Amino acid sequence: MLFSKAMGVFWQTLKDSWEELLQLAIMNMIWVFSWGGPIALSTVVGSSPALVIPLMLLSLVLFALATVGLFYATHIVARGRTIHLSDFFDGIKLHWWRSLIWGLANVAAVGIFVLNIITYPRMFGGFAGMLLGSMSIAALVFWVVMQLYFWPLLFSQEEPKLLRAWRNSAYLIFANPFYAFLMLTFALAMLLLAGALTIILIFAGMTLLGLLCNNAVITLLVHYDVIKDPRPPVAPTH
Repeated sequence: MLFSKAMGVFWQTLKDSWEELLQLAIMNMIWVFSWGGPIALSTVVGSSPALVIPLMLLSLVLFALATVGLFYATHIVARGRTIHLSDFFDGIKLHWWRSLIWGLANVAAVGIFVLNIITYPRMFGGFAGMLLGSMSIAALVFWVVMQLYFWPLLFSQEEPKLLRAWRNSAYLIFANPFYAFLMLTFALAMLLLAGALTIILIFAGMTLLGLLCNNAVITLLVHYDVIKDPRPPVAPTH
């Protein structure tokens, strides 16, 4: 059953993207150029750390802010409502400080996992090093999947709380690991396609991911009767 629901999420994501194409394309361009601009500028100013480091930090901050704005707007679409460009900025205004904490947490977590993956095999060697390195890779993948669920769950809470959203993300993964695996597969396919085709990255890459994540979480919450279906099937007319 969940396989059919996962495929339904995929097709609903493509349908939503088409129906809100113009607004989503504009938001995606803002998302790309907001954090991509400082990175591009850092390649122009040279290799001076005094210039490059502030630009990279600015890029990380803008990435977090633009991401929450985009996920907020795509959450509205996933609930069956029309969006406007102002929704993107409303998401930033409402959740800017949460997005910065989320960004810092991800930098720290990914940094720790990558460090463990590199150092454990060298530190312990043999089977123990390989085992610890493999566990670190698994933990990194699990953390990444949690981020796919994080913002949609936060927006679905009556009182948005970061730790609760992370905790519930883990719960949903454990409850439906195969569903989570399919969502990760779809997300990677979209990101790889966006990376291969620059035009998709600029106009649709992150909005597709945002729609996928929001539709995936809403589908699960409806499945477990946590929320009512925001887009109930229309009864056929006779």
